[in-house]
Parts: sequence; structure tokens; C-alpha cells
Amino acid sequence: MKNYFIISDIHGQYKAFEQLLTFWDQKDVLVLLGDLIDRGPQSYEVVQKVMDLKRQYGEQVVFCKGNHEAMLLDFIENPGQKHAFYYKYGGRETMASFLRYLPVEVSELDPIDQVQIVKEKFAEELDFLNCGKLYEIAGNLLLTHAGFDSSCAAVDETPEENFLWIRQHYKNENKTPFINVFGHTPVQHIHDSNDVWISEDQKYIGIDGGCYFTGQLNGIVLSEVGQIVHIYTVTSEKAENFND
Repeated sequence: MKNYFIISDIHGQYKAFEQLLTFWDQKDVLVLLGDLIDRGPQSYEVVQKVMDLKRQYGEQVVFCKGNHEAMLLDFIENPGQKHAFYYKYGGRETMASFLRYLPVEVSELDPIDQVQIVKEKFAEELDFLNCGKLYEIAGNLLLTHAGFDSSCAAVDETPEENFLWIRQHYKNENKTPFINVFGHTPVQHIHDSNDVWISEDQKYIGIDGGCYFTGQLNGIVLSEVGQIVHIYTVTSEKAENFND
């Protein structure tokens, strides 16, 4: 029976991510539920780490895309229209993180002009983020960034954007046969704690500790039938308030 070590919403907090990975048993499947980037100081390093892990461990590493990856990709394709929105929600820090790996003169360009250079120089990284899964079904587990349309009994009836953006889906009955493990909504908004939240019927598990503004990054190990094997928590060095 497989176990799954699941993490979400790292948001550029590379040191906390590395610390949490020290608890990962490589026999378990590592699942990253999106929002690797934005807000935190080391988005590029987090992306590179995940790409390295994927190259090294192959199918033992699963990456699901989050709404912040979607925002970055939208910004790269439409910088004039998306610049203000993306920078408001943490994109400025991501661009700064990527630009540190380019010649210093690029940092002096207008942000719109920087985009084309980033698009060319980091094509592999952007392609990796673009190819992230919308969801992963693993045994009895439905692993998503934000959630799914819980008014539907079939997961594949959920519109694509809901896997990335939906809120409060966990307030409705989960009609699927799966336990939905999700990030996106900081769990302090669900139960006034940064610790992993489990619904009374155990059909929903929220794991987003709000790492960037609380400093807490959660990881949960579940068996493929949904049994909790272990819950890990690390605290990042930097925590600031933000509006999600």
C-alpha cells in the first residue's frame, strides 16, 4: 500500500520547504498541491527544487498546478493587461526571484520588457508549471489545489478553474467516493488554527497553513485508503500579512 506525503502553498518559502522535505520518506509519493510561487522571496529556488526532485524521482513526485501558477502564466502571456493584478498578489517577488539569475541590467528594464526575457530564458520552468496537473486521484484520495465542485458527484464534471480557484466547497457534502485533500484556503479561515483541518465526516482535509503570513508550512502523510500516517509542521523565518 502506497503512502502520499502532501504539501501545498509553499509560496516561495524555500527554507521551510527544504526543512519539511527532511521528513519525506522517498518510498512515499511526494505530492505538491500548487502555489509554489509568489509572495515569498525564493520562488525560483522552489520551482527548481521541485523540477530537480521530479527529474530524480520521476513518478514518485506529483505536481498539481495552483492559481498562482496560473496567474504567472497569464501574466507572461498578457503582461500589459495582467501586470497590476499579478504584482498585487505576489508576482513582484516572483519576478525578482527569477531576475536574480539574469544579468543585472535586465532588472533595470520596465517590468513589461522584462517579461519577454523571462519567457525566453526560463521557458523550461514555465513549461513545467504549465504542465502541472489539475488534480490527482490516488486510491481513495482526491488531491487538488483549491478543491472541486462539490455539487457534482463526478470529479470530472468540475470546471477547470474550480480546481484552481474554488472557495468554501468543503461546506457542502462530498458526494464523491474520495477524500479531498486541498490547499488554497488557509486553514485558519476554517477552524481558527494553522494546523491541518479534517472535516467531521473525514471527507475533506485542508492543509494550507498560510506559510507566507503565518510562517507555518504543513505536510501530511496519508495512506492510499485515507488513513493519516503522520502530520508534520515547520515554521518559516518570515511571515507577513497578505490578502489572498
